[in-house]
Amino acid sequence: MPLSAFNLYVADYPEPGSTLVHNTLSGGFAVLDDETLSALRKADAGGELDPRERALASDPDLSDPDVGIVVESREAEEAEFRAWFERRRRRTTSLDALVGINLACNFDCPYCCQAEVMNGSVMKPEVADRTADWIARRALEVGVESVHLAFCGGEPLLHPERIVRIAARVREAVAPAGLPVRFHLITNGYFLSDEMVRELVPHGLTSAQITLDGDASTHCRTRVSKKGEDTFARIFGHAIAASRRIRISINGNYTRETVGGFMPLLEQLAGAGLPRRSRVRFTPALEGLASLDWNGGGMCTWSEADTAMHMTLQDEILRRGFDTAGLAEVGPCELHDHHSFAIDPAGIIYKCPAFLGQPIWGIGDVREGLRMDAYERMIRATPQSSCDGCAHRPSCGGGCVAATWLKTGEAAGVNCEKPFFERVKEDAVVRRFLLATHDRVEDAVAAFPPPRSKAHATAPHRRPAALRVVA
Repeated sequence: MPLSAFNLYVADYPEPGSTLVHNTLSGGFAVLDDETLSALRKADAGGELDPRERALASDPDLSDPDVGIVVESREAEEAEFRAWFERRRRRTTSLDALVGINLACNFDCPYCCQAEVMNGSVMKPEVADRTADWIARRALEVGVESVHLAFCGGEPLLHPERIVRIAARVREAVAPAGLPVRFHLITNGYFLSDEMVRELVPHGLTSAQITLDGDASTHCRTRVSKKGEDTFARIFGHAIAASRRIRISINGNYTRETVGGFMPLLEQLAGAGLPRRSRVRFTPALEGLASLDWNGGGMCTWSEADTAMHMTLQDEILRRGFDTAGLAEVGPCELHDHHSFAIDPAGIIYKCPAFLGQPIWGIGDVREGLRMDAYERMIRATPQSSCDGCAHRPSCGGGCVAATWLKTGEAAGVNCEKPFFERVKEDAVVRRFLLATHDRVEDAVAAFPPPRSKAHATAPHRRPAALRVVA
Protein backbone atom coordinates (compact mmCIF):
# COMPACT_ATOMS: atom_id res chain seq x y z
CA MET A 1 0.00 0.00 0.00
CA PRO A 2 1.45 3.41 -0.96
CA LEU A 3 2.10 6.36 1.30
CA SER A 4 -0.47 9.12 1.05
CA ALA A 5 0.24 12.01 -1.31
CA PHE A 6 -0.99 14.31 1.47
CA ASN A 7 1.65 13.39 4.06
CA LEU A 8 3.99 16.01 5.53
CA TYR A 9 7.09 14.84 7.38
CA VAL A 10 9.01 16.43 10.28
CA ALA A 11 12.23 14.52 10.87
CA ASP A 12 13.69 14.00 14.36
CA TYR A 13 10.48 15.04 16.12
CA PRO A 14 9.34 14.51 18.81
CA GLU A 15 12.78 12.99 19.39
CA PRO A 16 15.82 11.98 17.32
CA GLY A 17 15.22 8.76 15.41
CA SER A 18 11.50 9.41 14.91
CA THR A 19 9.46 11.32 12.34
CA LEU A 20 6.18 13.14 12.88
CA VAL A 21 3.85 12.55 9.93
CA HIS A 22 0.77 14.73 9.36
CA ASN A 23 -1.86 14.02 6.72
CA THR A 24 -3.43 17.25 5.49
CA LEU A 25 -6.51 15.50 4.09
CA SER A 26 -7.50 13.37 7.10
CA GLY A 27 -6.07 15.67 9.78
CA GLY A 28 -4.37 12.65 11.35
CA PHE A 29 -0.89 12.28 12.80
CA ALA A 30 1.56 9.41 13.30
CA VAL A 31 4.93 9.24 15.01
CA LEU A 32 7.08 6.67 13.21
CA ASP A 33 10.49 5.31 14.14
CA ASP A 34 13.12 5.34 11.42
CA GLU A 35 12.84 1.60 10.76
CA THR A 36 9.08 1.73 10.19
CA LEU A 37 9.27 4.80 7.95
CA SER A 38 12.06 3.17 5.94
CA ALA A 39 9.89 0.08 5.38
CA LEU A 40 6.93 2.21 4.30
CA ARG A 41 9.04 4.18 1.86
CA LYS A 42 10.52 1.00 0.44
CA ALA A 43 7.03 -0.42 -0.13
CA ASP A 44 5.89 2.89 -1.64
CA ALA A 45 8.75 2.69 -4.15
CA GLY A 46 7.73 -0.86 -5.13
CA GLY A 47 10.53 -2.66 -3.30
CA GLU A 48 10.30 -6.23 -1.99
CA LEU A 49 9.90 -6.27 1.82
CA ASP A 50 11.36 -8.89 4.12
CA PRO A 51 9.11 -10.41 6.83
CA ARG A 52 10.08 -7.84 9.48
CA GLU A 53 9.55 -4.95 7.12
CA ARG A 54 6.15 -6.33 6.09
CA ALA A 55 5.15 -6.51 9.75
CA LEU A 56 6.17 -2.92 10.34
CA ALA A 57 4.47 -1.60 7.19
CA SER A 58 1.19 -3.46 7.73
CA ASP A 59 0.12 -1.69 10.95
CA PRO A 60 -3.65 -1.28 10.38
CA ASP A 61 -3.74 2.00 12.30
CA LEU A 62 -1.70 3.67 9.57
CA SER A 63 -4.32 2.91 6.92
CA ASP A 64 -7.28 3.85 9.13
CA PRO A 65 -9.20 6.54 7.14
CA ASP A 66 -9.05 8.85 10.16
CA VAL A 67 -5.25 8.75 9.91
CA GLY A 68 -4.60 8.01 6.23
CA ILE A 69 -0.81 7.82 6.35
CA VAL A 70 -0.99 4.73 4.12
CA VAL A 71 -3.71 4.43 1.44
CA GLU A 72 -5.22 1.72 -0.72
CA SER A 73 -4.09 3.47 -3.87
CA ARG A 74 -3.18 6.97 -4.99
CA GLU A 75 -6.06 6.87 -7.48
CA ALA A 76 -8.61 6.08 -4.75
CA GLU A 77 -7.14 8.76 -2.51
CA GLU A 78 -7.33 11.33 -5.29
CA ALA A 79 -10.98 10.46 -5.82
CA GLU A 80 -11.63 10.90 -2.09
CA PHE A 81 -9.92 14.28 -2.09
CA ARG A 82 -12.02 15.50 -5.00
CA ALA A 83 -15.16 14.18 -3.31
CA TRP A 84 -14.20 15.99 -0.08
CA PHE A 85 -13.58 19.19 -1.98
CA GLU A 86 -16.93 18.98 -3.76
CA ARG A 87 -18.80 18.23 -0.53
CA ARG A 88 -17.22 21.28 1.02
CA ARG A 89 -18.07 23.47 -1.97
CA ARG A 90 -21.69 22.33 -2.14
CA ARG A 91 -22.57 22.38 1.56
CA THR A 92 -25.89 24.03 2.38
CA THR A 93 -25.42 24.85 6.04
CA SER A 94 -25.76 28.54 5.16
CA LEU A 95 -25.95 31.06 2.39
CA ASP A 96 -23.17 33.59 2.98
CA ALA A 97 -23.48 37.08 1.53
CA LEU A 98 -21.00 39.88 2.08
CA VAL A 99 -22.70 43.18 1.30
CA GLY A 100 -20.72 46.33 0.54
CA ILE A 101 -22.91 49.09 1.92
CA ASN A 102 -20.73 51.83 0.48
CA LEU A 103 -17.42 52.70 -1.10
CA ALA A 104 -16.83 55.50 1.36
CA CYS A 105 -14.73 55.66 4.51
CA ASN A 106 -13.81 58.08 7.29
CA PHE A 107 -10.26 56.64 7.27
CA ASP A 108 -7.48 56.96 4.70
CA CYS A 109 -5.27 53.95 5.47
CA PRO A 110 -2.19 53.82 3.22
CA TYR A 111 -2.47 50.06 2.59
CA CYS A 112 -6.17 50.14 1.70
CA CYS A 113 -6.90 47.38 -0.81
CA GLN A 114 -9.94 49.32 -2.09
CA ALA A 115 -8.21 52.63 -2.72
CA GLU A 116 -8.78 52.64 -6.49
CA VAL A 117 -12.51 51.91 -6.25
CA MET A 118 -13.38 54.18 -3.29
CA ASN A 119 -15.65 56.65 -5.08
CA GLY A 120 -17.91 57.64 -2.18
CA SER A 121 -20.93 55.77 -3.51
CA VAL A 122 -23.61 54.49 -1.14
CA MET A 123 -26.14 51.72 -1.72
CA LYS A 124 -29.49 53.32 -2.52
CA PRO A 125 -32.63 52.24 -0.62
CA GLU A 126 -34.10 50.58 -3.71
CA VAL A 127 -30.90 48.60 -4.27
CA ALA A 128 -30.86 47.62 -0.59
CA ASP A 129 -34.37 46.21 -0.93
CA ARG A 130 -33.50 44.30 -4.10
CA THR A 131 -30.35 43.00 -2.39
CA ALA A 132 -32.36 41.65 0.52
CA ASP A 133 -34.93 40.13 -1.82
CA TRP A 134 -32.29 38.36 -3.91
CA ILE A 135 -30.48 36.96 -0.86
CA ALA A 136 -33.70 35.65 0.63
CA ARG A 137 -34.91 34.19 -2.66
CA ARG A 138 -31.59 32.47 -3.30
CA ALA A 139 -31.51 31.02 0.24
CA LEU A 140 -34.98 29.55 -0.20
CA GLU A 141 -34.21 28.20 -3.68
CA VAL A 142 -31.04 26.46 -2.49
CA GLY A 143 -32.65 25.15 0.69
CA VAL A 144 -29.95 26.30 3.10
CA GLU A 145 -30.26 25.94 6.86
CA SER A 146 -29.47 29.57 7.70
CA VAL A 147 -28.48 32.94 6.25
CA HIS A 148 -25.26 34.64 7.29
CA LEU A 149 -24.77 38.25 6.24
CA ALA A 150 -21.60 40.30 6.56
CA PHE A 151 -21.57 44.05 6.02
CA CYS A 152 -18.50 45.92 4.88
CA GLY A 153 -17.56 49.14 3.12
CA GLY A 154 -15.62 51.31 2.94
CA GLU A 155 -16.93 51.75 6.42
CA PRO A 156 -20.42 50.21 6.74
CA LEU A 157 -21.37 52.07 9.93
CA LEU A 158 -21.39 55.35 8.04
CA HIS A 159 -24.81 54.11 6.91
CA PRO A 160 -26.27 51.80 9.59
CA GLU A 161 -29.78 52.38 8.30
CA ARG A 162 -28.93 50.35 5.18
CA ILE A 163 -27.73 47.48 7.36
CA VAL A 164 -30.96 47.46 9.35
CA ARG A 165 -33.04 47.73 6.19
CA ILE A 166 -31.40 44.72 4.53
CA ALA A 167 -31.21 42.50 7.61
CA ALA A 168 -34.84 43.14 8.55
CA ARG A 169 -36.12 42.52 5.04
CA VAL A 170 -34.17 39.25 4.67
CA ARG A 171 -35.42 38.03 8.06
CA GLU A 172 -39.01 38.81 7.17
CA ALA A 173 -38.75 37.01 3.82
CA VAL A 174 -37.26 33.77 5.19
CA ALA A 175 -39.21 33.66 8.45
CA PRO A 176 -41.97 31.38 7.07
CA ALA A 177 -39.26 28.79 6.30
CA GLY A 178 -37.82 29.09 9.80
CA LEU A 179 -34.37 30.16 8.64
CA PRO A 180 -32.26 32.01 11.22
CA VAL A 181 -30.55 35.18 10.00
CA ARG A 182 -27.47 36.63 11.66
CA PHE A 183 -24.98 39.25 10.58
CA HIS A 184 -21.37 40.27 11.09
CA LEU A 185 -19.69 43.65 10.70
CA ILE A 186 -16.28 44.36 9.18
CA THR A 187 -15.64 47.81 10.61
CA ASN A 188 -12.87 50.17 11.65
CA GLY A 189 -14.72 50.43 14.98
CA TYR A 190 -14.92 54.21 15.07
CA PHE A 191 -18.74 54.26 15.14
CA LEU A 192 -19.26 50.97 17.02
CA SER A 193 -20.45 52.64 20.22
CA ASP A 194 -22.44 50.80 22.87
CA GLU A 195 -25.54 52.61 21.64
CA MET A 196 -24.90 51.39 18.08
CA VAL A 197 -24.40 47.80 19.25
CA ARG A 198 -27.62 47.88 21.28
CA GLU A 199 -29.47 49.20 18.23
CA LEU A 200 -28.17 46.49 15.88
CA VAL A 201 -28.32 43.38 18.10
CA PRO A 202 -32.12 43.02 17.81
CA HIS A 203 -31.69 42.97 14.02
CA GLY A 204 -29.28 40.03 14.14
CA LEU A 205 -25.82 41.44 14.88
CA THR A 206 -23.78 38.69 16.54
CA SER A 207 -20.16 39.61 15.80
CA ALA A 208 -17.81 42.27 14.48
CA GLN A 209 -14.24 42.45 13.23
CA ILE A 210 -12.34 45.56 14.31
CA THR A 211 -8.87 46.57 13.15
CA LEU A 212 -6.22 47.79 15.59
CA ASP A 213 -2.76 48.18 14.10
CA GLY A 214 -0.83 47.73 17.32
CA ASP A 215 -0.92 50.03 20.33
CA ALA A 216 -1.47 53.79 20.33
CA SER A 217 2.08 54.49 19.17
CA THR A 218 1.72 52.48 15.93
CA HIS A 219 -2.03 52.41 15.24
CA CYS A 220 -2.00 56.11 14.39
CA ARG A 221 0.60 55.56 11.65
CA THR A 222 -1.52 53.29 9.47
CA ARG A 223 -5.14 53.70 10.66
CA VAL A 224 -5.31 57.29 9.50
CA SER A 225 -8.45 59.34 10.13
CA LYS A 226 -9.35 61.79 7.38
CA LYS A 227 -9.87 64.38 10.13
CA GLY A 228 -6.43 63.79 11.53
CA GLU A 229 -7.73 62.35 14.81
CA ASP A 230 -5.89 59.92 17.07
CA THR A 231 -8.45 57.11 16.99
CA PHE A 232 -6.82 54.37 19.06
CA ALA A 233 -8.40 55.09 22.44
CA ARG A 234 -11.88 55.46 20.97
CA ILE A 235 -11.70 52.26 18.89
CA PHE A 236 -10.06 50.24 21.67
CA GLY A 237 -12.79 51.33 24.09
CA HIS A 238 -15.53 50.43 21.61
CA ALA A 239 -14.00 46.99 21.05
CA ILE A 240 -13.84 46.12 24.74
CA ALA A 241 -17.34 47.44 25.45
CA ALA A 242 -18.85 45.63 22.44
CA SER A 243 -17.18 42.36 23.47
CA ARG A 244 -19.56 42.23 26.43
CA ARG A 245 -22.56 42.04 24.08
CA ILE A 246 -21.28 40.37 20.86
CA ARG A 247 -18.28 38.36 19.67
CA ILE A 248 -15.43 40.67 18.79
CA SER A 249 -12.46 39.67 16.66
CA ILE A 250 -9.42 41.90 16.50
CA ASN A 251 -7.60 42.24 13.21
CA GLY A 252 -4.22 43.90 12.82
CA ASN A 253 -2.03 44.67 9.80
CA TYR A 254 1.62 45.19 10.57
CA THR A 255 4.50 46.62 8.61
CA ARG A 256 8.20 46.65 9.37
CA GLU A 257 7.70 50.08 10.91
CA THR A 258 4.70 49.19 13.13
CA VAL A 259 5.23 45.58 14.21
CA GLY A 260 6.67 46.75 17.54
CA GLY A 261 3.23 47.88 18.70
CA PHE A 262 1.55 44.47 18.46
CA MET A 263 2.93 42.73 21.55
CA PRO A 264 1.91 45.72 23.72
CA LEU A 265 -1.54 45.61 22.12
CA LEU A 266 -1.97 41.99 23.20
CA GLU A 267 -1.08 42.93 26.76
CA GLN A 268 -3.62 45.77 26.69
CA LEU A 269 -6.38 43.56 25.27
CA ALA A 270 -5.83 40.95 27.96
CA GLY A 271 -5.62 43.58 30.69
CA ALA A 272 -8.84 45.28 29.55
CA GLY A 273 -10.79 42.02 29.68
CA LEU A 274 -11.27 41.01 26.05
CA PRO A 275 -12.91 37.59 26.58
CA ARG A 276 -10.66 34.56 26.40
CA ARG A 277 -10.95 32.68 23.10
CA SER A 278 -11.82 35.89 21.28
CA ARG A 279 -10.32 35.76 17.79
CA VAL A 280 -7.18 37.85 17.32
CA ARG A 281 -5.36 37.82 14.00
CA PHE A 282 -2.25 39.76 13.01
CA THR A 283 -0.91 39.60 9.45
CA PRO A 284 1.42 41.62 7.23
CA ALA A 285 -0.26 44.65 5.69
CA LEU A 286 -1.28 43.41 2.26
CA GLU A 287 -0.34 45.15 -0.92
CA GLY A 288 -3.72 45.87 -2.41
CA LEU A 289 -4.87 47.73 -5.46
CA ALA A 290 -3.03 50.94 -4.64
CA SER A 291 -1.25 50.40 -1.33
CA LEU A 292 2.36 51.00 -0.44
CA ASP A 293 4.76 48.23 -1.37
CA TRP A 294 5.57 47.37 2.25
CA ASN A 295 5.58 43.63 2.16
CA GLY A 296 5.65 42.31 -1.38
CA GLY A 297 2.46 40.34 -0.84
CA GLY A 298 -0.88 40.74 -2.52
CA MET A 299 -4.55 40.13 -1.75
CA CYS A 300 -5.07 37.13 0.58
CA THR A 301 -1.50 35.87 0.36
CA TRP A 302 1.74 36.41 2.24
CA SER A 303 4.15 34.13 0.42
CA GLU A 304 6.46 36.91 -0.68
CA ALA A 305 5.97 38.94 2.49
CA ASP A 306 8.48 39.51 5.25
CA THR A 307 6.76 37.32 7.83
CA ALA A 308 9.60 36.73 10.28
CA MET A 309 7.54 38.07 13.19
CA HIS A 310 4.37 36.22 12.35
CA MET A 311 4.91 33.01 14.29
CA THR A 312 6.09 34.90 17.34
CA LEU A 313 2.86 36.91 17.27
CA GLN A 314 0.78 33.77 16.66
CA ASP A 315 2.31 31.99 19.62
CA GLU A 316 1.82 35.00 21.89
CA ILE A 317 -1.84 35.33 20.87
CA LEU A 318 -2.45 31.75 21.97
CA ARG A 319 -0.35 32.21 25.11
CA ARG A 320 -2.57 35.12 26.09
CA GLY A 321 -5.64 32.86 25.87
CA PHE A 322 -7.05 34.19 22.61
CA ASP A 323 -7.90 32.21 19.48
CA THR A 324 -6.30 32.77 16.09
CA ALA A 325 -6.22 31.39 12.57
CA GLY A 326 -4.07 28.31 11.96
CA LEU A 327 -0.58 28.55 10.56
CA ALA A 328 0.11 27.77 6.91
CA GLU A 329 -3.50 27.64 5.72
CA VAL A 330 -4.89 29.89 3.01
CA GLY A 331 -8.01 28.09 1.85
CA PRO A 332 -10.10 26.84 0.28
CA CYS A 333 -11.84 30.21 0.63
CA GLU A 334 -15.37 31.34 -0.14
CA LEU A 335 -14.63 31.80 -3.84
CA HIS A 336 -14.95 28.02 -4.22
CA ASP A 337 -18.23 27.70 -2.28
CA HIS A 338 -21.36 27.41 -4.39
CA HIS A 339 -23.46 29.45 -1.94
CA SER A 340 -21.17 32.33 -1.02
CA PHE A 341 -21.45 35.73 -2.70
CA ALA A 342 -20.41 39.36 -2.45
CA ILE A 343 -22.58 42.33 -3.49
CA ASP A 344 -21.41 45.88 -4.11
CA PRO A 345 -23.29 49.18 -3.51
CA ALA A 346 -24.62 49.15 -7.07
CA GLY A 347 -26.18 45.71 -6.54
CA ILE A 348 -23.71 43.80 -8.69
CA ILE A 349 -23.12 40.23 -7.51
CA TYR A 350 -19.61 38.76 -7.36
CA LYS A 351 -18.16 35.40 -6.41
CA CYS A 352 -15.38 36.90 -4.24
CA PRO A 353 -15.05 40.11 -2.18
CA ALA A 354 -11.76 40.85 -3.96
CA PHE A 355 -13.80 41.80 -7.04
CA LEU A 356 -16.07 44.35 -5.30
CA GLY A 357 -16.37 47.58 -7.24
CA GLN A 358 -15.07 46.02 -10.48
CA PRO A 359 -18.19 45.25 -12.56
CA ILE A 360 -16.24 43.35 -15.22
CA TRP A 361 -15.99 40.52 -12.68
CA GLY A 362 -19.69 40.57 -11.83
CA ILE A 363 -21.72 37.38 -12.15
CA GLY A 364 -25.15 38.96 -11.88
CA ASP A 365 -27.25 41.77 -10.46
CA VAL A 366 -29.69 41.75 -7.55
CA ARG A 367 -32.46 43.07 -9.81
CA GLU A 368 -32.14 40.34 -12.44
CA GLY A 369 -30.37 37.56 -10.54
CA LEU A 370 -27.33 35.51 -11.45
CA ARG A 371 -25.99 35.29 -14.96
CA MET A 372 -25.70 31.53 -14.85
CA ASP A 373 -23.03 31.35 -17.54
CA ALA A 374 -20.76 33.69 -15.56
CA TYR A 375 -21.55 32.00 -12.24
CA GLU A 376 -20.92 28.51 -13.59
CA ARG A 377 -17.71 29.62 -15.30
CA MET A 378 -16.31 30.64 -11.93
CA ILE A 379 -17.63 27.54 -10.20
CA ARG A 380 -15.99 25.36 -12.86
CA ALA A 381 -12.68 27.18 -12.52
CA THR A 382 -11.57 25.08 -9.58
CA PRO A 383 -7.78 25.07 -9.42
CA GLN A 384 -7.29 21.51 -8.27
CA SER A 385 -6.56 20.00 -11.69
CA SER A 386 -3.41 22.11 -11.97
CA CYS A 387 -2.17 21.15 -8.50
CA ASP A 388 -2.15 17.34 -8.75
CA GLY A 389 0.17 15.62 -6.30
CA CYS A 390 0.67 18.58 -3.98
CA ALA A 391 0.28 17.62 -0.31
CA HIS A 392 -0.89 21.12 0.63
CA ARG A 393 -4.08 21.18 -1.46
CA PRO A 394 -6.52 20.71 1.46
CA SER A 395 -4.97 23.72 3.21
CA CYS A 396 -4.60 25.86 0.12
CA GLY A 397 -7.29 25.61 -2.55
CA GLY A 398 -5.02 27.24 -5.11
CA GLY A 399 -3.99 30.18 -2.93
CA CYS A 400 -5.64 33.53 -3.55
CA VAL A 401 -7.10 32.55 -6.91
CA ALA A 402 -8.73 35.97 -7.27
CA ALA A 403 -5.32 37.68 -7.20
CA THR A 404 -4.18 35.63 -10.19
CA TRP A 405 -7.42 36.16 -12.07
CA LEU A 406 -7.24 39.91 -11.53
CA LYS A 407 -3.68 39.96 -12.85
CA THR A 408 -4.36 37.83 -15.92
CA GLY A 409 -7.87 39.06 -16.68
CA GLU A 410 -9.36 35.58 -16.97
CA ALA A 411 -11.04 33.17 -14.57
CA ALA A 412 -8.38 30.46 -14.72
CA GLY A 413 -5.18 29.52 -12.96
CA VAL A 414 -3.86 29.46 -9.40
CA ASN A 415 -1.69 31.56 -7.15
CA CYS A 416 0.73 28.79 -6.17
CA GLU A 417 1.87 28.96 -2.55
CA LYS A 418 3.90 25.74 -2.44
CA PRO A 419 7.28 27.38 -1.74
CA PHE A 420 5.69 29.19 1.22
CA PHE A 421 4.06 26.03 2.57
CA GLU A 422 7.30 24.11 2.30
CA ARG A 423 9.17 26.87 4.10
CA VAL A 424 6.85 26.87 7.12
CA LYS A 425 5.56 23.28 7.19
CA GLU A 426 7.74 21.96 10.03
CA ASP A 427 6.76 24.75 12.43
CA ALA A 428 3.11 24.50 11.41
CA VAL A 429 2.88 20.70 11.68
CA VAL A 430 4.52 20.60 15.10
CA ARG A 431 2.13 23.25 16.43
CA ARG A 432 -0.92 21.48 14.99
CA PHE A 433 0.26 18.24 16.58
CA LEU A 434 0.74 19.79 20.01
CA LEU A 435 -2.65 21.52 19.87
CA ALA A 436 -4.31 18.24 18.82
CA THR A 437 -2.68 16.16 21.55
CA HIS A 438 -3.14 18.46 24.56
CA ASP A 439 -6.42 18.97 26.36
CA ARG A 440 -5.62 22.60 27.10
CA VAL A 441 -4.33 25.16 24.63
CA GLU A 442 -2.17 26.63 27.37
CA ASP A 443 -0.33 23.33 27.83
CA ALA A 444 0.18 22.97 24.08
CA VAL A 445 1.58 26.48 23.75
CA ALA A 446 3.96 25.86 26.65
CA ALA A 447 5.37 22.93 24.65
CA PHE A 448 5.88 24.89 21.43
CA PRO A 449 9.53 24.61 20.36
CA PRO A 450 11.53 27.54 18.97
CA PRO A 451 10.74 28.11 15.29
CA ARG A 452 12.75 26.00 12.86
CA SER A 453 12.22 28.29 9.87
CA LYS A 454 13.32 31.87 9.37
CA ALA A 455 10.09 33.13 7.80
CA HIS A 456 6.57 32.30 8.78
CA ALA A 457 3.06 33.02 7.69
CA THR A 458 -0.57 32.23 8.42
CA ALA A 459 -3.95 32.27 6.78
CA PRO A 460 -7.80 32.77 7.40
CA HIS A 461 -9.07 29.26 7.67
CA ARG A 462 -8.43 26.50 10.24
CA ARG A 463 -8.57 22.81 9.40
CA PRO A 464 -10.18 20.48 11.95
CA ALA A 465 -8.02 18.99 14.67
CA ALA A 466 -6.69 15.50 14.12
CA LEU A 467 -9.28 12.74 14.26
CA ARG A 468 -6.68 10.16 15.22
CA VAL A 469 -3.13 10.27 16.47
CA VAL A 470 -0.97 7.17 16.07
CA ALA A 471 2.30 6.91 18.00
